[in-house]
Amino acid sequence: MRYCRLIKETDMKTDKITNIQAAEKYLSEYGAQTLAGGKSGAQVYDIAGKYVLKRMRRDDGEKELFESCCREVLWYESAEGSVRDCLPEILDMRNTDDETAILMRRYRAVPRNEINTELEQKIMRTLAVVHSAGIPMFLRKERKKAQPVADAQLQEAAAGWRSVLDEHPGAFDESALARTAEKINVLIRWHDSEEAVLNHGDFHWDNLLQNEQGGIILCDWQSVSAGPASGDLSFFFSRLRADGIYPDEREIAELYARELKRLSGRTVTWEELDRHIRAANIITSFLFWHFYLHGSGEERVREIYEKMTEECL
Repeated sequence: MRYCRLIKETDMKTDKITNIQAAEKYLSEYGAQTLAGGKSGAQVYDIAGKYVLKRMRRDDGEKELFESCCREVLWYESAEGSVRDCLPEILDMRNTDDETAILMRRYRAVPRNEINTELEQKIMRTLAVVHSAGIPMFLRKERKKAQPVADAQLQEAAAGWRSVLDEHPGAFDESALARTAEKINVLIRWHDSEEAVLNHGDFHWDNLLQNEQGGIILCDWQSVSAGPASGDLSFFFSRLRADGIYPDEREIAELYARELKRLSGRTVTWEELDRHIRAANIITSFLFWHFYLHGSGEERVREIYEKMTEECL
């Protein structure tokens, strides 16, 4: 069994909770107040309003979800350098064959109504710190070349999209769907040529927190990987759009590019990022979005379909 303590116990004025055992005792004495668990499948508890206990047992969910929680512990164990300033303060961790648990300090959520240029710059600075960090060896070993989509999956996705378009007779140019299907594997090969960086993998607003100094903290690292920088940016923009927020993507990406150059010396342009972001959007939209658009209005379908069928190479 591996059991990792990251910091020494410290005296608190109240609620001296410095390890998982003390957190579990608190839950047994005062009851469990659960917090949103997100896609991780983990149980997430408030501890005295000051800490968060995130826990998952192997028997609680799917194997992949349990393994993703174990991955998060491995990441926190291996994180080094300035990227640690972007992570929650970890008080204690447990990782066994049957259970994974993380006790961390609790932070303030960042309300969406606070979005402004200064906050965007802080968020992009944080993302640039992540993308400039070293990639742990266990993530390097997992990195594999992107595989082309098999003909059967291409046909299934095209059929799924046709069934969505059939709900709006005559409203869409279906020949554009065929052209998109033909270029998906070309896009996958080209998109895979982007340099791999340390990737959060689930970079969206709900995973942004703020410490007492106003710095941005990133939580929920179950999907951490070695991947393209555009992947985090693309997901960030797409989740904001899904919430009805339409930021100036070029402005935000250029904030990111300036921070990346300052931190690492690497130069990336908006044009390069935009092409990769659009490629990622096209691939994801073609393969998966048709599952979620049945029953949607014409304008919602048009928003996704026209972006998916645009040219980006």
